[in-house]
Amino acid sequence: MAEAIKKICFVIPRAYYLFNPDISGVDDKIGGAQKQAFLFSTELAKNKTFDIHFCVADFGQKRVEKHHNITVWKSFNFDSFIIKKTIVLFKILKKINADIYVFRAADSGVALGTLFIKLFLKKKVFYMLASNIESSFSGLRKVLGLYTAFTMPLTYKYADKISVQSQEQYNLFIDGRKRKPNAIIRNIIPINNQTKKTDNFILWVGRLDKIKSPELFLTLAKKFPYEKFVMIAPVVRDSIEYGNKIKAQTLKIKNLKYIDFVKPKEMEKYYQQTKIYVITSESEGFSNTMAEAMAAKCPVLSYTVNPDNILEGAGFCAARNTENFHSSFEKLLKSSKLRITLGTNGYNYIRKEHRKDIIIEKLTKILSN
Repeated sequence: MAEAIKKICFVIPRAYYLFNPDISGVDDKIGGAQKQAFLFSTELAKNKTFDIHFCVADFGQKRVEKHHNITVWKSFNFDSFIIKKTIVLFKILKKINADIYVFRAADSGVALGTLFIKLFLKKKVFYMLASNIESSFSGLRKVLGLYTAFTMPLTYKYADKISVQSQEQYNLFIDGRKRKPNAIIRNIIPINNQTKKTDNFILWVGRLDKIKSPELFLTLAKKFPYEKFVMIAPVVRDSIEYGNKIKAQTLKIKNLKYIDFVKPKEMEKYYQQTKIYVITSESEGFSNTMAEAMAAKCPVLSYTVNPDNILEGAGFCAARNTENFHSSFEKLLKSSKLRITLGTNGYNYIRKEHRKDIIIEKLTKILSN
């Protein structure tokens, strides 16, 4: 008897750009949560026991499109009022009629969507944590606001299954939310076997958002005026005023080149020219850009984040100490041998722990049960 086909729907509104990179007028560029959902869905779509759907926002595309064997549905427009957005989203989720709905990254809309799916559609919800801030009310409130902090516990309570990205995140979630995640699903990090690498500049990649603490990178560039710095940092919808402020500051630093956006498929050429990859985020789940840099054999300097202590042997973590941050940077600058050793260690870690086949096998088991 043939195995029943299970309909899976990823609900990631900002991810449409990944399905259609040539679309114009997309103000919000993708981040790690969107990229991972796209990678997961396209790999799962190769499995004949799954019927994969993807619900995105309205970017002017057709109502329903087919990409990579995935049915992509258009829902609400970001410029609409909250009530209209919610109604439109719920109608589309009902129309899709999936067996399992997959969400990733905290948002009040995720919480409302979880309730709607559980109470009215009577279907299952699989929630994938995106950031360590989700382990506490205070963390969510500080970064995403009071409404999201109050509503997201609904998802943490009623989601049928929850996954995290690292052992650190697993432990934090148990301590803060008193629920044991069902699995650790690491991020898929494509490995480029390209070996040629040049040390042309210091690189920072991320959206211009307060939680990313980009000011620390600007300070670093000012402190080391003879080094070249590159910042790939889009201004995003949720932080326009702050983003434009930081962008204006970058233009005053002569040894820093600001780039507002680079297509995902073109990022590799920047990693291949990176002497040191710098990450200044206050909190992350498991940074995609940091992992991508490691996959390109870049040594990493982190101000705060160090999931599962992976930077022991692959870079340095300053543990929020500015003096350590600057001294570690100087160590990396002075020794090309050290940079090569740390970069190679990071590359080997990514190859071992972020293998696509193992990750998809684990994800398939969760969605199949």
